[in-house]
Amino acid sequence: MKQLTGSMPIAALPPSTAAWSKEELLETIDWLQSEGAATETNLKLLTAIVESILWSEESYTRFLQCGFDAAIELFDISSQNWEFEESMSSRHNPRNWNEYKRLATCTDIVLTST
Repeated sequence: MKQLTGSMPIAALPPSTAAWSKEELLETIDWLQSEGAATETNLKLLTAIVESILWSEESYTRFLQCGFDAAIELFDISSQNWEFEESMSSRHNPRNWNEYKRLATCTDIVLTST
């Protein structure tokens, strides 16, 4: 898939990953609808957030920062009764994901959730 500029998207995924991710995203939207959270505004914001990864490196970085902040907050809340070592070493902990580690090591990027 190419952007309007004709270059490849910053976050191009392999086809197998993209298919799984697409299904998961659709299931999330269905879940939001069943919970009454799929308002027009919320869905427009989600669309803008998702599309932002295509526009620039800066937009992609903001997308990652916003996403990791939300993922870390959700993980911290959902794992608050776990043993500390289990929580810190879990593959579900966003702090252990490779992209988070790459983002956190950039000197010009400050992550608010550490």
